[in-house]
Amino acid sequence: MRSHLTAFGVGAGFSLFVAAIVAIAAPKVSDAVSEKGGVHIVNIGRGGSGSFHLKEDGLNVSADWKGKFAFAADGRTLSSLKGEVEVVSVEKDAKRKAVFEGGGGDIQISAYAGGEKIDAEDEAAELAGDLLQLFARSSGVNADQRVSAIMAESGKAGVIAEIGDLRSAHAVGAYIEAFAQSAKLDAGEISALIDRIAMLEGDYSKRTAISAILKTQTLGEENEVRIIQAAKTIEGDHELRLMIEDLAEHGVNARSLSIASNLVEGIEGDHEIRLALSAFLENDAIDDVDAASLLDLAATSIDGDYELRLAVEAAGDRVGGETVGAAAIRAIGSIEGAHDRRIAIDDMADRLSADSSNWTALIELAAAIDGDYERRLAIEALSSKAPDRPAYRAALKQAAASISSEHERRLALESLD
Repeated sequence: MRSHLTAFGVGAGFSLFVAAIVAIAAPKVSDAVSEKGGVHIVNIGRGGSGSFHLKEDGLNVSADWKGKFAFAADGRTLSSLKGEVEVVSVEKDAKRKAVFEGGGGDIQISAYAGGEKIDAEDEAAELAGDLLQLFARSSGVNADQRVSAIMAESGKAGVIAEIGDLRSAHAVGAYIEAFAQSAKLDAGEISALIDRIAMLEGDYSKRTAISAILKTQTLGEENEVRIIQAAKTIEGDHELRLMIEDLAEHGVNARSLSIASNLVEGIEGDHEIRLALSAFLENDAIDDVDAASLLDLAATSIDGDYELRLAVEAAGDRVGGETVGAAAIRAIGSIEGAHDRRIAIDDMADRLSADSSNWTALIELAAAIDGDYERRLAIEALSSKAPDRPAYRAALKQAAASISSEHERRLALESLD
């Protein structure tokens, strides 16, 4: 059973309030996500109990259940129920309710309109079916199970048609994720899902749907371009970064790196860019050429010195190699702040081998630090870490001599004696 706690378009106070309720109720699984358009909450508790509420675009529907249940393919009936499911809809102050009760065998149905029980069996079944289907199509609850049921009855075409009829962005994201994980899709089927994703407004739902397709399906060039375009409509840096992290976790290859590089262009915040690139830089599967390219991308994409320095550090011991080391030198050269440049130089010096060709460039970076104190500290660090070779000692002495402060210059030169 897919489990969510989701809040759309509500303030932080409401989200924290919901989170507090969830903590008290001790649910088995819960998530909280804020999106546009209203309020959408799904809370799955222990033992198969849960609740759902959607208030969005004129819809006001809620459900509570105790015990496990499964939807039939059409969502209008339950194929199994051990417990009780209650669905309520309020439209223009007209309240409708359906109650389903079962112990593993026959399922009893009760329906109410305006507070009055409907006695006519056919009329009650019709109203109950409408409400149950509304619950299924609005919530995303049991998306995995229902997608399997639809697949068994009407194949992939049936699932795609149902996704087109879903009533909330969250449900669309849940169903596309379940569908992509359970079936191999052709180009036309993927294209249809991208069309549906493009209609969504919520960043979270777009991200989960797109990530599921990227992780599970083989995309042709046209669909890859289209899905990247859809991803770039995500407004929040956080969700774009999570999508890139999903790609890195799934596997590092030319395709995932190309997509990630494209998506990074849509992220504005330095912090999220750095985390996104670090997901690949810290992956053991990345090769030196690709790691170097990502460091170059970091240097051109990240404005802040602190975040750029952390991006270089994310490359770890790879900077000790010639290719990645040269890229790290270029990135450190883009760090303007004396403090962060000095720390980056110090960290890289710890990772360079004695025979690395990047020592000269690293010393030149230290000499260019704009600040006597930080330049002196960098020279002192390199004096103890750089190989004891005449060319390096001469370069360090020249860097020390360039310090304008007599006190800092003297300390730097003393470290070289």
